[in-house]
Amino acid sequence: MAMVSRPSLPVRALFAVLPVAMLAGCAGQSGNYPSLAPRPIEQLSLAEPSRPKPPAVVADPVAVERYAPLIEKARKADADFRRVLEEERPALARGQGAAEGSDAWLAAQVSLSRIETARGPVAKALADLDTARSALDPQTDTGAMVANEQAFDQVRQISDAENAVMAEVSASKG
Repeated sequence: MAMVSRPSLPVRALFAVLPVAMLAGCAGQSGNYPSLAPRPIEQLSLAEPSRPKPPAVVADPVAVERYAPLIEKARKADADFRRVLEEERPALARGQGAAEGSDAWLAAQVSLSRIETARGPVAKALADLDTARSALDPQTDTGAMVANEQAFDQVRQISDAENAVMAEVSASKG
C-alpha cells in the first residue's frame, strides 16, 4: 500500500486562514450600496381603492307623468276585461263539455274570442312601454328608465293576472 503524504503545516494553515480571509472581504463595505430596507413606494397598498356607492337613481317625475296615462289605460282595460269575462261566463259554462260544432260550443268559442279581444289594450300598453324603453339611453336617461321600469312592472302585473284568468278559463272549457 502506498502512503499518502500529508500537506505540511504551513499549507494546512493557509487552507484554514483562506476561507476566513475570503469572508472578511464580503463583510466590509467597499462601495456606496443602497439599503435593502423597504422603500416608501414598496409600502403603498396596491389594493383597489374603495369607492362610494353611486346615489340611488330615482324615477324622473316628468317620465312618471308621461307613463301615467298608459298605466291608467291598462287599469281601465283590465276592468273592461273583467266585465266582459263576467258577461261571457254563462256562455262558457254552457259550452263546457258540449259537442264540438254544436251551438253551445260555437257560442263558447265566440265568448273566448271576446274575452281575448278584451285583453288587447293591456298588451298594447305593455308594447308601448317597451317601445318607449328601447328609445331611452340607459347611460343618460336613468331617471326615465326607472320610471319606465316601474310603469312596465305595474302593467305587467295586470297582464299576468289576466293571463292567469285566461289559463283558468281555457282549462275549464274542456
